[in-house]
Formats: sequence, structure tokens, C-alpha cells
Amino acid sequence: MKYYKLLFLFIPFLSFSQNNMEIYVDNITTIDEAKAFIKTHKTNFKGKIITFNKEKHKTRLASELFEKAKGGKKVIKTEKGKTIYKIIDKKQIIHYKVSIMLFDNEKTSISEINSLRSFILKGIKNKEHKFENLARVYSAHPTAKTGGDLGWLKKGTFSNRFEKVVSDKRVGQVFSFDEHRQKKYYIIMKTQDSKQIEEITILKIEQK
Repeated sequence: MKYYKLLFLFIPFLSFSQNNMEIYVDNITTIDEAKAFIKTHKTNFKGKIITFNKEKHKTRLASELFEKAKGGKKVIKTEKGKTIYKIIDKKQIIHYKVSIMLFDNEKTSISEINSLRSFILKGIKNKEHKFENLARVYSAHPTAKTGGDLGWLKKGTFSNRFEKVVSDKRVGQVFSFDEHRQKKYYIIMKTQDSKQIEEITILKIEQK
């Protein structure tokens, strides 16, 4: 039975109507099947796999999809036919939240970086400066424009050492951290405690 299901999913078909598009999508239950299906039928439709995070994605579409169970789908009529969103996976994942300043070792010596970090940490401790304002001035990370805020991060985004240090700190604590092998030198502020956040993995397909 499983063989016939796979055959049904991944053999290209000649007539790709709106109705059989939904039938084929209904038979996809895993991310691997979704990827293979997209690759096999790329001449018939545009397909991609996307992830929605309940804290980051607040659109009406995302809200409607989060209300559905795994395997559910939403169909939207378009000028070309239909766009289908099929929920392939749904789970709770640990996230944490920090803001950072990153210092460029290629342009500045380690001694200069450490001196600058001491100045910054002292200014924050004495409440002379705000973290976000200093990040905009001194950080070499792309988030400097937004004051160093990385948003909610999935566990595993950074190294185990980075995440272990963050988990041991209290919310609001600001501290230095070095990744010597990667030649990355940080000031980090823990902004939220870790928590479980719901994420859904979606297969989106639309007719060309």
C-alpha cells in the first residue's frame, strides 16, 4: 500500500487540474515527501516549504493556520487557480531571546575590543547609556540597526557554549562572551527567559 502511495505522489502526471492538485497534496504527510513532490512537479506549479513561528508571524494567514491541526490545509482561490497551504508538521520548540553587540576582530585588536567592552559594560551598569543605543554605535552585527535585538532564537542557532552561558544568566543581565575559534567577541544582554514556542512547517503550492 505504501508503495502505491509513493508512486501516486512522485510520478509526474500529464493533466494537473485544480482538483487533482488537492488530491496529491492530501497524500503528503512528511517533509521529505513534500520536498520530493516539489522537485518532481516543478513544471506544473510553484512549491516551497515555509515555517511559521507563533511569536514572529502575526498575519491573518498565519493565525488561521495555527488554528489547524497537523495535516490540515487552507485553500485560497487566485486568478491562476488555487494556492494551497498544507500543514506538514506542528510542534513546540524551545526558544530564547537576547540582544548582542559583535566586535570585529579583523579591524580591531583584542586589547582594543576588551577596552571598549569594559567602557560599554561600565556605562550600562551605571545607567549612563542604554544597550540598544550603544549597539547602534559599536556593534558590527547586522542587528546594530535595531539595537542588537536578535528576536526569538531557536535552540541550536548559536553554539552550545553560547547558549549555556545565556541560560545561566538572569533576564536583564549584560555580559561579555568570546568565541575564540570563530574570532567572535560579544556583549550579550539576556532579554527573555527560554520558553516553548509553537512552529508549523507548511507546504505551499500554487499553479503556474
